[in-house]
Amino acid sequence: MSFLENINNRFSNKIDKFNNFVYTLITDFKDAFVIIFRDLPRGKFYYENFLENLRKIVWNCLPIAVLTVSASAFIYSIHGAPELSKRGLTDYLGGLVSLALIRESVPVMAALAIVSQYSSGMTAQIGSMKVTEQLDAMKILKVYPNAYLLVPMMLAGLVGFPIVIIICIIVGIFVNYMISNVLIDINYHLYFSSILKTIEFKDIFLALVKASIFGFFITLISYICGTLTQGGSKAVGTSTRLSVVINFILVVVLDYIITALWI
Repeated sequence: MSFLENINNRFSNKIDKFNNFVYTLITDFKDAFVIIFRDLPRGKFYYENFLENLRKIVWNCLPIAVLTVSASAFIYSIHGAPELSKRGLTDYLGGLVSLALIRESVPVMAALAIVSQYSSGMTAQIGSMKVTEQLDAMKILKVYPNAYLLVPMMLAGLVGFPIVIIICIIVGIFVNYMISNVLIDINYHLYFSSILKTIEFKDIFLALVKASIFGFFITLISYICGTLTQGGSKAVGTSTRLSVVINFILVVVLDYIITALWI
């Protein structure tokens, strides 16, 4: 086989994999909506799987999300508080930092933290189920994988991501206040009154919208990458890595699109 033929075969293989991924994405997306609107009103829903996924998103991912956001708030304090104090703009510190945390930093950084903890684990779990033919066994037993796995994951993402992000926002604001207080001895009342004057309901609503959209698509991509796994344990690792990379890029792109449309 010549060099050009080898390149052509590899390129064709990549195109086929991409087409398969897009087709599965569209099919599962449509199927999930059918299941939600058809089965949920009838009470046909796997609540145990929903609660388990919600626990994984909120309980397991909260520590790393809080740590990531706290580091960001700490950096904001180190760079922002002394500079604003020098320019006589201490009155605006709380509002400016809170606005940055609520609109951009917390939703994106918390989502990336959840991807690294939850998304990778779920892709590996579903990928292992695929290569060991557990998903095929479920179909034989008339348990539909999309209804049993995908829909509870997506609904848990819609609910769990906003919970984590709200907690991270509160923690980030308090971390920023404590560090700023140490650096420039800012008054408690001055800091939080600045937040109340600056932050509006639409800012918090924007963060929650981003969180829900992130949760919905991250769980969908994680599931698809798992179900498309082919081969042995090495393929599971490849699918997990692919899931994390796609979700990282997806969070950044979705954040830009939502912010641009919102403004």
